[in-house]
Amino acid sequence: MDQSDEWSVKDAWHRFRLEAETVRHYPSSYALYVGQTHRDILLEQLLPTLLYIKGASILDDAISVWLSDNGRILKKPYKNDFNGRLCYLGDNSLYKDAGRLHSVRKKRNSYAHTPNSHSNWQELESDISVIEQCLVKLGLANESGKLEYFAERSGMQGSSEPNVAFTRRFSYGVKEDGKMALEVVWDQNVLNE
Repeated sequence: MDQSDEWSVKDAWHRFRLEAETVRHYPSSYALYVGQTHRDILLEQLLPTLLYIKGASILDDAISVWLSDNGRILKKPYKNDFNGRLCYLGDNSLYKDAGRLHSVRKKRNSYAHTPNSHSNWQELESDISVIEQCLVKLGLANESGKLEYFAERSGMQGSSEPNVAFTRRFSYGVKEDGKMALEVVWDQNVLNE
């Protein structure tokens, strides 16, 4: 595997933070079309739960990378799994809040394996902070900047495209510390009659 194919904890966590912040504001994109927002009951259960599982999985993989990069090899009684890695961190005083990480692991397992269990936006946001504190402390990620969601649409403009009378541009995403960090853009075309 060449260097460009390697998984970067820092990049994966940064992308995750941007995506989670964008998805958390999904109702705002409805306002671009219909002028009002609403929260979908099913999405309110699925989205934070899936993001929780993904965030905890990044943590698990990140700790595995950190242990390997620091010459730490898990031997009995530690299993080479998420629980074993967290126990190793805690037992060897490598991370003082390993208990909080175990709580994240247990919730992740519950959401992944127990039907009808789900997270919510408040829990996700709180535990994202727990994960990020660990990643920053271990030197695997940078602390996230100030994330701000935005959603915009342009006015209708004439178009030079064949059979298109007018076009309008939509965009939404997240700015980090005032700079564009993640943007989703598309055009809506009004066809000639």
